[in-house]
Amino acid sequence: MTNYNLYKTFLVVAETKNITAASEILYVSQPALTLKIHQLEEQIGGELFLRKNKGVELTPLGSLLYEKIKPVIAELDRLENLGQLQKNLQDGFLRIGANSSNCNQIISKFLIQFAQKHPNVRITMLRDYGENLVDKLINNQLDIIFTDSCQTPNEIVCAKKFPVVYQLIGNKNYYEKYHHLPLTSSAFPLSELILPNQKNNSRKFIDNYCRQNNLIFTPKYELDNYTLLYDFVKNGLGMAFVSLDYYIDSINKQEVYLLSESTKIKMREFSVYLNKTAANPAKDEFIKILNSEN
Repeated sequence: MTNYNLYKTFLVVAETKNITAASEILYVSQPALTLKIHQLEEQIGGELFLRKNKGVELTPLGSLLYEKIKPVIAELDRLENLGQLQKNLQDGFLRIGANSSNCNQIISKFLIQFAQKHPNVRITMLRDYGENLVDKLINNQLDIIFTDSCQTPNEIVCAKKFPVVYQLIGNKNYYEKYHHLPLTSSAFPLSELILPNQKNNSRKFIDNYCRQNNLIFTPKYELDNYTLLYDFVKNGLGMAFVSLDYYIDSINKQEVYLLSESTKIKMREFSVYLNKTAANPAKDEFIKILNSEN
């Protein structure tokens, strides 16, 4: 198999069109360089250069080889520097796992900052159960996971915790009618609450809150995702508990409004876990961005 050095020598000679100039670039003698070209011509099976008084020119075979080999050599040269590229975040990957769509509300702004700052780093995300994510983190199949706080092995450490608190929102009409009322008021229309369906992780926390506060009602709508739930609220079809962090822009634009400010449901606590034994500069940079916000 023809080795890299022969192709590299050919490429430099083809681009300089001069044996002397190529030998200076490659730090080899002219006879040694000429010998390498002859070796390559024997292996390729034809003449690659035409010798001229002032240098060399590619033959048709040489031009074809140049066209084919140039991108290959460029990629091999890049791979030789791959470690440095990864260290400088000019290449590399970041693999993130999450066990809930609620994590997206936390991850989004940090991940956007990271992607804008390091556009050459590839990012992949995986949704899975918490215990599976921990296993993948242990086996170095993921770099960072966002999941409910839990017991982990010694090599898995928590980088940060995020409490998730839900509050009630409605459109302008609901705000004008009910923003001054607590949920426990007999005048508050509990039946117009829109809830996520029973399969949604956040539903059990809402149900627990209602039981603890003796709030008994049948929800007007039970929907399977928060995108649809928000669209219902925005269009005046009811009220819903959501994480304000995710909808703060909509509230600032007055598309929806915060109702019953004193009502807060602590849903859960998400933790950011990483494997302290695994090295990845992209992971370290993401954690740095994550911790830059108090």
